[in-house]
Amino acid sequence: MSASFQSFLQKVGNLSEVKIKILKSLWKRDTCPFPKPWVKSQTLLKETQQKYFDRRTRELRDENGCDIENDQISGEYCYRLRSNYVGNKNPRGYLSTTEKEKLFVSHNFTCQICGRKYKKGEKGLQADHKIPLIRKGSQKYENWQPICVSCNVGKRRACEGCLDECKKCSWAFPEKIGKAVILKIPNPILEKLVSLSSHSEQKMQAKILEILKKELLD
Repeated sequence: MSASFQSFLQKVGNLSEVKIKILKSLWKRDTCPFPKPWVKSQTLLKETQQKYFDRRTRELRDENGCDIENDQISGEYCYRLRSNYVGNKNPRGYLSTTEKEKLFVSHNFTCQICGRKYKKGEKGLQADHKIPLIRKGSQKYENWQPICVSCNVGKRRACEGCLDECKKCSWAFPEKIGKAVILKIPNPILEKLVSLSSHSEQKMQAKILEILKKELLD
């Protein structure tokens, strides 16, 4: 490792081997200026041999304070280091078994996003931070909600790169704002949306909302 990269790792703190591999891949070479070049998901998967490399990458950003951004480029998720700045660390906390049970019972074992109901003990329901850690969400009980695995994935993708106010987001506060919806878009329409949105997922969501408002409210 170069002296510059080693110094960067020391600022980040103790990391697992997988997280070090991810940062090494994103760092590239000392001669590469910031922001560093984009690295494809497939590249990180190959170099880490870690199925959940994407989760570890988010932890580096959300919990370890690394200045990592991601975007969908030409249909593939990519990541890069914007700088060698290391922000405040926000280690992920977890609800105790008692607190999780209380959370699920208080919401009748129901996903707050899609409304699917589960039986007690049935797998598939997860405890989710309403406001993500990266957006300064707290670890307090009030910032948790039960959502299903599918909606958790959808919420995570919707949060990537989003700069909207969390308190006005239907993924975070569906009981106040309204339900978030996962759309299954046919390929011909999807290709057109991707083209209109310059391959940006956030711009695509904005374009879909613009079309719906024009069709239903104008």
